[in-house]
Amino acid sequence: MDIELLQRIIIDYQNKKNVILTSRDLRVDFVPNMAIGIVGSRRCGKTYRTHQLAGEMKAVKSPQDICRVQFNDHRLSNISAENLHVIDEAYYAIYPDKRGTEDVLFIFDEIHRINGWEDYILYLLEERTHKVVITGSTATLIRGQFASQLRGKILPIELYPFSYKEFLRHYQIKEDTVSSRGQSYLQNALKKYLKQGGFPGVLDIDEDRHIELLRTYWDTMLLRNIMEVHAKEHINISVLRYFADALVTRIGCPMTTTKLAKDMKTNGFNFSMETLYRYLSYLSDAYMINTVEIFSESERVRARNYKKVYCIDWALARAVSYGAGVDDTRALENLVYIELKRRGYDVSYYKTREGYEIDFVVTDNKKNMELIQVAFSLKDESVREREFRALAATAQYLKPKIVRVITFNEESLESKDETVIQVVPAWKWLIENKQKKENT
Repeated sequence: MDIELLQRIIIDYQNKKNVILTSRDLRVDFVPNMAIGIVGSRRCGKTYRTHQLAGEMKAVKSPQDICRVQFNDHRLSNISAENLHVIDEAYYAIYPDKRGTEDVLFIFDEIHRINGWEDYILYLLEERTHKVVITGSTATLIRGQFASQLRGKILPIELYPFSYKEFLRHYQIKEDTVSSRGQSYLQNALKKYLKQGGFPGVLDIDEDRHIELLRTYWDTMLLRNIMEVHAKEHINISVLRYFADALVTRIGCPMTTTKLAKDMKTNGFNFSMETLYRYLSYLSDAYMINTVEIFSESERVRARNYKKVYCIDWALARAVSYGAGVDDTRALENLVYIELKRRGYDVSYYKTREGYEIDFVVTDNKKNMELIQVAFSLKDESVREREFRALAATAQYLKPKIVRVITFNEESLESKDETVIQVVPAWKWLIENKQKKENT
């Protein structure tokens, strides 16, 4: 590996002016002798979060304390795991006095492209002054093979597309939930957020290009995060694409892999059930699709009941779904689900013996429980009665701490069968609820 090339890459980044970016709320707190792994879907902003981190460090220390290498740089296409040690050698050849005396931040973007990279991270962590951040678009960085090989030396932090608060920050809209003017701005912003989604790169372009770009994101995720990552398996792209598109069209709906398989075979596809289960795990690992199980302590009960499926971004789901597409209520439900995951909650759904469904049974790390229904509007009396009846019936059994309905723009305090139900507009809930786990 050319040490002079690496020195040029390191110095070029140190001399680069700070990019003006919308700041992200995800905290990056270092733990001694552990690497930080920032993971999430492609295009959610992982690289820019590391730029923000570097900018934060430049504000209090010298730019010379940063060694950043992006492994999607074509100049590094031939680097192997055996040559990774040249990176710190190149850095310390420039700054020999820093070795062992000053903290140095190593940022490695997409290092998992290099087979065998884990040993190099472990080697760097042997030096107490090294702070290491890696990024990647696959959950296998934080579980499974990679996590095992890093032997508990990586602290995972999941980054999602823009939250509503970050979306407001991007468009410089104040979080004013009190004044009529402020509420109007927040309602309009939520309408825009529902339409545009949270991917940072698509927010400032026209609507037609916005949809085209989201479809490109989806295609790239399938290609780069599944086809290339699992290249040795010779994945059937037609089966994978149809399966992925069918899943994303069903966000917020009951889903069984068996039912999907039956529909696909009716349409002429040939595959095994094991193949679909494997593809589903790949879609989950690539942060494209999440599935939600029924709330139950019994693994058997969870296994025999249907799952609900959600996309990493509701606007992405709308851009690639077929047929009738994704309506406003399901888009809002997907938005709420992603926000719950961003806040670090465990999320399930529930179905009563009478057949009433609760969209989300939410528990935090202290096992506090909340029941949440999502309804775009409660103006239709039949919708109102259905949502309240389901919540009241479930609350009598599960005894949650909070029971609420999240709507687009309605707010009230209701009661049903002695159950107090909070009706809250999404634009207020998205701002006022505090994050439960700061690093997830």
